[in-house]
Amino acid sequence: MKRASYRDAIDWIAQNDSAGDDDAGDPEVAGHLVSSVLIADIFDVSTERVGRDVVRKRVQLGIVTRAR
Repeated sequence: MKRASYRDAIDWIAQNDSAGDDDAGDPEVAGHLVSSVLIADIFDVSTERVGRDVVRKRVQLGIVTRAR
């Protein structure tokens, strides 16, 4: 079994959870996704950080052009 990784979780959320929504570039919205809240709890970080990291990853992947 693969060990849990914060980076892998951020990558998964960025690509799979509401990535096509109109507000996919909004860190506040991304941080309040159920999957983001779960990752924040598991890795003991804020939902704000998870939201910023998810949007940053979406920008890197070209899913969104820039963060809101």
